[in-house]
Amino acid sequence: MTPEIIAKIKKCIAEAENALGEEPVIFIDSKGNYWLNNLAKDFLAHRKIPVKDFMEWLMIGSSHMQHLFYGSVRVRMMGLPGGHVVAFLRHGPPAPGVEDIKLTSKEKQILGCLVKGFTNKKIATSLKISPGTVNSHLDNIYQKLGCSNRHEASFIALRNGLFIPTMESG
Repeated sequence: MTPEIIAKIKKCIAEAENALGEEPVIFIDSKGNYWLNNLAKDFLAHRKIPVKDFMEWLMIGSSHMQHLFYGSVRVRMMGLPGGHVVAFLRHGPPAPGVEDIKLTSKEKQILGCLVKGFTNKKIATSLKISPGTVNSHLDNIYQKLGCSNRHEASFIALRNGLFIPTMESG
């Protein structure tokens, strides 16, 4: 690692330390234990949000958002103040159950377009198929992934390594 990168990481850590006294902060460890600073406790109390309920919701979301797969690469991400993100990479088996999901090559292409945020019209144009065909493929994708909309499908694709971008020649 270059000294520049190390300096940026140290700056982000210092910002995180400063945030502990200036912003509502919650820390969750790998075992599901959590800690809230006084600002976070006051923040939730002022909004009449039960800490236990909020933490249950947050831990469900954080476990999904922090763990992603890129094929056999497991990625754990941590957001830092200032919009910075640290990603830790580990080699490992694909996400559990991924091998059971059988998508056709066209469904994989469409799923990739969903992850990129394409509209149905843009998917149809880019893949040179009709919008009706896109909808038909989307119905099949949703059924295979056990979801009901494009956002869930995109999330499942990223979470489980079903979408791996390809290098574009050019």
